[in-house]
Amino acid sequence: MPGSRKTRPSWPFPYLLLLVAAAFAAGCSTANTTNGDASNANHLDASGNSVSGWVVVPTGGSHTSSATLNYTANGGSFDCANCHGSDLSGGISKVSCYQNPAGCHHDPVSGWVAVPPGTQNHGVSAKKAPGSSGFVSCQICHGYSFSGGGSQVSCTNTAGCHGAAAASPHPAEPWRGSPYTHTNVDPSNAPVCAQCHFPGSPNNPANHPAAQAPAGTPPGCFNNTLCHGTAAEAPHPVPYNDSSHYTVTTATFPANCGTCHAVTGTSPVSAAPLCTTCHVAASPLTSLNCTSCHASPPSGGAPAGAAYPNVPGAHATHIALNSAGTPIACDTCHNGLGGGTLNHYNRANNVPGENALRVPPGDVALLVTYNAKTGASLFDNSAALNCSNVSCHGGQATPNWQTGTLDVNTQCKNCHALGTAQYNSYYSGEHQFHVVDEGLACTICHNTTTLAVNHFTTLETTTMEGPASATIGGTDTAITSWDPTTKSCTPLCHGARIW
Repeated sequence: MPGSRKTRPSWPFPYLLLLVAAAFAAGCSTANTTNGDASNANHLDASGNSVSGWVVVPTGGSHTSSATLNYTANGGSFDCANCHGSDLSGGISKVSCYQNPAGCHHDPVSGWVAVPPGTQNHGVSAKKAPGSSGFVSCQICHGYSFSGGGSQVSCTNTAGCHGAAAASPHPAEPWRGSPYTHTNVDPSNAPVCAQCHFPGSPNNPANHPAAQAPAGTPPGCFNNTLCHGTAAEAPHPVPYNDSSHYTVTTATFPANCGTCHAVTGTSPVSAAPLCTTCHVAASPLTSLNCTSCHASPPSGGAPAGAAYPNVPGAHATHIALNSAGTPIACDTCHNGLGGGTLNHYNRANNVPGENALRVPPGDVALLVTYNAKTGASLFDNSAALNCSNVSCHGGQATPNWQTGTLDVNTQCKNCHALGTAQYNSYYSGEHQFHVVDEGLACTICHNTTTLAVNHFTTLETTTMEGPASATIGGTDTAITSWDPTTKSCTPLCHGARIW
């Protein structure tokens, strides 16, 4: 038709907006239908609905781990913003991440902040390994620098949770005691910590780290990239001879120790020793006493076997001597080496390692009460494995602790020597003639079946209880009569004599 032109149908603006929205929706759906993965924030199925398990209150569901991993993979940006807006307040999806009636994120979680210090759920969650939680999950809403972000709630100033004194997304220093501590933060959060605590940062303690990590070293808690260097700069003294070490329980281990150490297997921090480095048998978390290494008395069986620290030796024989006058315990012969002492700690590592503070195990240090008259007691920890200058043995060298034997009924002279050098020496009357000159056995006159009741008791004193004369005579000796007052006897080998 002359003067006419071909016209195209006009599309109202609302239809264009719907097309745009549909395009976004299609983009969200195609990426996370059958081929999606945990790091993919797109979640709509072909019908425009969220995939099953995407939002679960209060755990979060799969959208929390997806968003966190996606944020990490994209270096601080995330696909959520495509639909929910750059500030996550709704965007084209019209679904806000902060005010959704269904209770998105942490709104429905009881005690997220308002609980006793150190136990707020938001802090516990933040310190977990990155995934549904972790420091990086906080950044998604509170911003990369924790200054507010889409949530417009800063973690680092007076308007934020931690107050002006902190000026950081965590409580004010020192953040290592109670109720707040960083020692139970999962080390996987180190890259976020490195934003402020990079090497040489004014936010680090003085001279931390003492050495610089090689260029390109990923941030870590104990590799000279943050505050700490190697395991020697652990968040506790080394050696860790402190009551907080010896009172760790199953309940407190995960938070206080588990971020660096494991009881068995592989420690989360490679330089952190396993508990079984020292506690060679039963877990110290369930056996809070000597039995995590030693039987009582050491038996050669479980827990440690016939090796240090459970060598049987003569332990059972000596511990059986325990009495009111002879209090026998581990400290009797291992004085100053008991549990909780630095000396015990330094001898506890039976596995050779890099810690130069370790010393050889098995040292004996007897109480001074048991020093012989001739001097201080000694223990030969070499091949001899025997004691000397111990009053119980009359200052004489003892048999080998592990392999030696001693028959107290026939080997009297192994502990009693002629003369006056020791507290239990014999020197009266005709001992020289009978024992030395004639070479007679003690049992010719002393009856071992009637040993004085105090022979092996009150060993902590220096006097000879008994007395020894109470053992003279009887059916098993050559003496038919003995008068302790006149010290006269009638032996079978000769007539009556005055001793």
